[in-house]
Amino acid sequence: MSDHSLSRLPDKSSWCFNQIACSDLDRASALEIAGPPRALLKATVRALDDALCRSDVRFGREHAGSQPDDCRAVVQFSVGVGLFDWFFNARTGYRAHFRGDYKFGLEFEKRIIIALRLRLNAKLLDVVFGRELNENFEDEGEAQIPKHFLIDSLTPNLAKVWFCTRRIKLGGGIERLPTGVVGPRILLDHDKLWAAPCREHDTAWLDIKGAFLGKAGPYQLKGPICRAKKLHDEGEA
Repeated sequence: MSDHSLSRLPDKSSWCFNQIACSDLDRASALEIAGPPRALLKATVRALDDALCRSDVRFGREHAGSQPDDCRAVVQFSVGVGLFDWFFNARTGYRAHFRGDYKFGLEFEKRIIIALRLRLNAKLLDVVFGRELNENFEDEGEAQIPKHFLIDSLTPNLAKVWFCTRRIKLGGGIERLPTGVVGPRILLDHDKLWAAPCREHDTAWLDIKGAFLGKAGPYQLKGPICRAKKLHDEGEA
């Protein structure tokens, strides 16, 4: 990111960790010195690389409810406690970009998707094993998912990132993960509080959802701009 881009991120007065410091000074200190967006992007790609090396990336093919022939890619992987906190809660993180401006957030999300998509395209075999998922994100059995479907679905302008709340199990089934939003909060602009998601090591996972691929082209059921504006206003997707 350029210096101009960094100037659009929140500063210490508009994104404050005082509540976090009262309960966990080490965590607050780590957030205070979090690296720049470019370093965050590289760390996220490394986390995907590590998960691929461990054969512990979860893949799904999720069907749309109204158009069951339309499907989107789901990619889930672990990032660890520190990177999870940096990603969602630091002033240089994912949500901070949306807080600066919803368009700024969309630009950063696009950079994330492009980087992860490139790595998946370089590393994956032509077919990966995953799970077939219905419109309620329920497991419908094993799926052999072509790499080209995953890459096509991860359309940079439509694919999205969030923390994983329903994790695909390797042997089948879905497990719910705690949201981790009940602890101390981030103080914004002196008068607004945002949840500061916090996870344990075994639940600090990212969830990447691609665009549904339909006859008329890729789409999302919830428009990216609407989602981005909610992230700007509320910090929630």
